[in-house]
Amino acid sequence: MTANTDRIHYLFEQYMQKACTREELQELFAFIAQPEYRPLLEQLMDAEYEVLQPLAAAQEIDWEYIYQQVIETANDNVIPLDNKRRFQWTRIAVAATVIIAIGTAGYWLMNRFPKNNIARQEQSVHQSKDVLPGGNKAMLTLADGSTIILDSAQNGMLSEQGSAKVIKNKNGEVEYQPAISNQQLTTDQTQSRTAYNMLATPKGGQYQLVLPDGSKVWLNAASSIRYPVSFTGNERRVELTGEAYFEVAHLQLPSGQKMPFKVSILSSAGGSESTHRGEVEVLGTHFNINAYNDEPSVNTTLLEGRVKVKSEVGSQKSDQASDFGPSVVLNPGQQAIFSSPAAGENRQKGIKVIDDADLELAMAWKNGFIAFKSADIKSVMRQIARWYNVDVVYEGALPQRTFTGGISRNVNLSKLLHLLEVSKVHFRIEGNKLVVMP
Repeated sequence: MTANTDRIHYLFEQYMQKACTREELQELFAFIAQPEYRPLLEQLMDAEYEVLQPLAAAQEIDWEYIYQQVIETANDNVIPLDNKRRFQWTRIAVAATVIIAIGTAGYWLMNRFPKNNIARQEQSVHQSKDVLPGGNKAMLTLADGSTIILDSAQNGMLSEQGSAKVIKNKNGEVEYQPAISNQQLTTDQTQSRTAYNMLATPKGGQYQLVLPDGSKVWLNAASSIRYPVSFTGNERRVELTGEAYFEVAHLQLPSGQKMPFKVSILSSAGGSESTHRGEVEVLGTHFNINAYNDEPSVNTTLLEGRVKVKSEVGSQKSDQASDFGPSVVLNPGQQAIFSSPAAGENRQKGIKVIDDADLELAMAWKNGFIAFKSADIKSVMRQIARWYNVDVVYEGALPQRTFTGGISRNVNLSKLLHLLEVSKVHFRIEGNKLVVMP
């Protein structure tokens, strides 16, 4: 092991000095492919970043060499992140790293330093104008039908609705003050459960909301949540379309009875045209719901607490699932999946439970990353279309490949497309249209 450790140090130093022969490069990649050497290689990478970070602002670092080494050695059609540690989002954000693995080996590509040569020199994405990433954009529709564009609204009070003040706080979140406490759940409030507000994000938008009970909601792009101005009665119920992450506050009635929190999953933002697709019931927990109409399934991922997931699809047993039925109870680390109308002829009844869910993948969007794992090109493009607000069209036969990877949601579209093009998929940007080509 000591001899291998010394050899890895030597090979890594040669790699970073652009002095690797092709044989040495292949030897380094062989070490990277072995899990027992990953911690050592990650330590070397972190140490290299600490040295290079202050230099990046003062001089131009030729990362093009590293990129070309990866491209020239590519022999597979996957752009994956490390399978063992997967998406270490905090570490990646700090180290400004995109991790690429091709075949059975892992290749590190430093991709986000200032004056990055890759973004400047790599011109394979044909474009008339680059596309900027999404940001904090949303519209608040009040109970009286009036609307507030939140991304342009100033911090401070937005509206008064009864005894509640709707404010945009210093963090840019929509918040209701005062939040409802246990003592405020009175008979008088029970009789006034009529006023509903709705927060909706466009394609290319995201937003955060603090509900009247103190629960926090992160709303992803092209999503909406409808909720009462005050929670009254025996339950707290909101309606969701699209995707959201919830941190639900514990709340109970003056009698001591728990006040459950329920999320109705709809096909559209309320109204007579919407269809009820399912429900998630919680008492106090952290979870994510992905329920876009154009995705083949509705996925509920539990991080903390317990939730009950109900599907409107029905119940049907299958050998491919560990737990089925009209409803299931999830424990932390589990994910419930049921088919949506977008599944078409592949639509199945019942709920599938994954016991060891990829929590970091489910939470990537909330943590500031675009991420995909073993996804086909259309799945990847659906994410891109929502976040970059582009219309995706296809020319020619679609590549029969899967993609696994992650990159910051703050980068321009062209940088993400450059990574995908390693797998010999090509793109053309025409205004607000993204053309995918073989």
